[in-house]
Amino acid sequence: MLREAPFQCPCCDYYTLAARGRHAVCPVCFWEDDGIDLDDLDGISSANHIPLRKARANFARMGAADEAARSLVAPREQLRGLRRETRAPG
Repeated sequence: MLREAPFQCPCCDYYTLAARGRHAVCPVCFWEDDGIDLDDLDGISSANHIPLRKARANFARMGAADEAARSLVAPREQLRGLRRETRAPG
């Protein structure tokens, strides 16, 4: 089971990050948090090599920020009890 952290992942919206912009990797979607957030959806993430908009769509479709991360993300049963608040891009 994963533990809740104080900050939301910009890709999957789960609270999995101890800090923002410190290059931590979210165990839920495997997005590396380089500080990009919903205010820059179409900029290419230097750490992830894709825009956040694409990563969010990938997560919605397949549960990972990108195809290569599918085998690395936490299993769904580990997400029980982990807080998620879906944010709409602005």
